[in-house]
Formats: sequence, C-alpha cells, structure tokens
Amino acid sequence: MIVPGDIGPLRDLAPLLGPLAVIESVRTRPVAPVAFAHAKIVHVMAGRSRVRTPAGERLLTAGDVMVLGRGVWCEAVPSPRVRAWTIYLDQEFMVRHMTWALPAEPERVLPGLHPAEWDGGAVFFRPGEEMLTRLEPLWRRMSVLPHRGGPDAAAGLMALFAQAVELTVPALLTVPSGPVPIISHAVSRLSQVPVVPEAERAAALLRADLSRAWTVGELARAVALSTSQLTRRFCEGYGVPPMRWLIEARTTEFARLIEETALPVDAVARQVGWADRRVAAAWFRRRFGVSPTRFRRHPAPVCAGESPCVLCRNGQCVRVVS
Repeated sequence: MIVPGDIGPLRDLAPLLGPLAVIESVRTRPVAPVAFAHAKIVHVMAGRSRVRTPAGERLLTAGDVMVLGRGVWCEAVPSPRVRAWTIYLDQEFMVRHMTWALPAEPERVLPGLHPAEWDGGAVFFRPGEEMLTRLEPLWRRMSVLPHRGGPDAAAGLMALFAQAVELTVPALLTVPSGPVPIISHAVSRLSQVPVVPEAERAAALLRADLSRAWTVGELARAVALSTSQLTRRFCEGYGVPPMRWLIEARTTEFARLIEETALPVDAVARQVGWADRRVAAAWFRRRFGVSPTRFRRHPAPVCAGESPCVLCRNGQCVRVVS
C-alpha cells in the first residue's frame, strides 16, 4: 500500500544534448516520490506496479502507458516486479510532435490525450501488450544510440521516435480505424516492425539465464537456426544482434542489483554473466554516466529505476529546493 507523504525532490535535469533518451528498467522495490524537469512516458512491458500521482492511485499492468509532464511527481510500488521502457523528453518537443501527429480535432482523440487538452498532468492509456511488443525493437534501437552522440545520433533518435509515434497513434484515437495522415510513406514503411517468433524464443532464453556464458552458436542451436539466420532474424525482431541484446539485458539487471542490493560489484557482475567487474562497470557507465561504485558512495532518490538518470548533469541528479 502506498502511504501518502511528503513529495520528494524535483529532479532538475540538464538541458538535453539530444532530443530524448530511452531507458529500460526493472524494479522490485518501491520508488520514492520524485518529479522531473522533463516529460516522461512509461511503458509497462511485464509485471505490474501501483503508482501514485497528484491524480490519485492507479495499478499499472503490462500493456499500460503513463505520461507525466515536467514537475509532476510520481511514486511507485512494484507488485512484485515490473519491467518498463521510459522515454525522457523535452515537454515542448513532445507537445509539438503530438500536435503534428494527431488529428486536429480533439474529439477524435481519447479524453485528456490531445495536446490541446492536456494540462501536463498524469494521463494513462492502454495500447495493449501486443502493441508495446511491436514498439520494443524501436526503443531498443533508440537506447543503444549514444545520448550524447552528436548530430547523427540525434537524427537517428528522431527518426526512430517518429516511427514509434506512428505505431502508437491508432491507440490514442476514439475511432482507431480512421485515416490519420501523419508521416511520410517512407517512414511508414520503416515503422512496420515484424513479429519474429524465433527472435522472441531466443530472447526469452537469454533473459531466463543471464549468467550463462552464451555464444551465438549455442543460442542458434537452441532455436534450431544457423548463426547467420539467428542474427538476421534477431535484428529483424529486436533491432540489434543477440549478443548486443544480451549486453543490454545484463546492464538493466546489473543496474537493478546495484541499486536494490548491497552485494559487492564483483558479485553483481558475476550474477548477470560478467566475470570481469570492469566490463560491467564500463557498460553501466555508458548507460548512466557514472561508475557503480561512485553511485553507491553518493546515493540519491531513484529516477524511476534509472539512478542517476542519463539526462542529469555530469551523471548526477541535481536537487532543487522549492
């Protein structure tokens, strides 16, 4: 049960060096009340979590989406575990993009979700698990692009975000079958993310046994494909090769264990499949901008599963006293 209490710190995120950031997270422990200086969109992929915002309490389950404007606080209690993809982005950018992507008439959009009606508060909608599964390969591609990678990385993030929006728009409409002329035909073709059963089976095997010393050949045999077939099919389904997908999954679990347990970094690294803690630390730093040891020396309230957040100044969250 969530007990009302004082609102936590407002996270003053530094100006974005790119248009947005996308982070996968797993949570098993409560997240204290926290607000952000940027908008965030949380997509629940698996499990469930009870959340509390100024709009009240709500139970989020797989297939649900929560949108929070800047400065809107939220706390969460996983029940018992939740996996989510969170997009952090400039609120003005998000509003402009959705104004362009959605029909001009608010009545064609679900209540509270049209930019002309949204007041920046917490809003919820349910695209469903099938749609979020189709979107996940795009988020994975976005997450592996460097957040501070310069113009090319920013352009890649923008293109992938546009594809994700095109896939999401039908779930926001009161009449999903109605025509919505939003994005060019070229981008539309790119956004047709296929469902690849072989890739799904391979990903399930990897996620179920992160500590195993997997090879592409071993994984290919487990799903009855050649290594080249597996790599091709996995890239079609998830946007990255299987061993890169494994690195990202290990990093997500490594981050959870670093934050939620007191296990030594070496033990956490081994638990997710890295024999060398330096390898684990390097991937942790790449995603969060700080070493796991430094993070533990300077604990801070969590950023909805990603602490410190990749958008924070120098890898550190800056508290604002109002």
